[in-house]
Amino acid sequence: MSNSASGRAVTAVRDELFDILSDTSRRAVLRIVTEQSPVGIAKNDLAFQLAAVLADKPLASVSENDYQQAHAELHHRHVPHLTNTGLLAETDDGSIVTGDHLAYDDPRLEESISGDRDADREALDTVFRALADERRRTILSVLSEQYHPIGTETLARDVAAREAETTEREVSQERVDDVRLSLVHLHLPLLSDATLVGYDAETARVSYEGHPDVRAEWIRPADGAEPSDGAAASIEESADVRTLEGSPP
Repeated sequence: MSNSASGRAVTAVRDELFDILSDTSRRAVLRIVTEQSPVGIAKNDLAFQLAAVLADKPLASVSENDYQQAHAELHHRHVPHLTNTGLLAETDDGSIVTGDHLAYDDPRLEESISGDRDADREALDTVFRALADERRRTILSVLSEQYHPIGTETLARDVAAREAETTEREVSQERVDDVRLSLVHLHLPLLSDATLVGYDAETARVSYEGHPDVRAEWIRPADGAEPSDGAAASIEESADVRTLEGSPP
């Protein structure tokens, strides 16, 4: 498989995975099943535990209505989707277990799935929703290499170059303008809502704000390509002081 084809495949997996993780209920399902694997858990028991999590009740207080709603969601939405993507699997006896998916090889991602983060559910939904798009991940990759806010024009040119796998000098102004419009009208507001970037629409300046739930590997180019126009060298030189968890003190 060529680098380009391999990169597209990785991009599709990332888009799908982060979209799945942007749903509180699905993260809860994954957490419950992960805790019960490799033995697994019966669907009925999974429904009871999911109902308890979502209703914020002890298991003994889960009502029949709570259970029925959770069971319907599992049967019609969560289990089919999560098994189709390989995050979950169903055994011969009907138990649900974790599947063979690369997500489980990432300790930080598994922590986001399995950790007790009730107070951060909505915020984590927003973060993963922001990550579920390759252009937004490219934006974060560009900004994570900067120590100061940059203009949306500069950002758009770098993003356009990386998407075209070329240098910034080779990108047409028309292409830069198209990318910039998508940044200011769609991607930057969403990333700002997720507190991943700082965006001042009046000055058209953007900065990377960092987030403890985001790892560098998640936003690097899917094909392993180097940053455009020599940025890789400056990243390597500053790797000891710059992380994706936020700007250095």
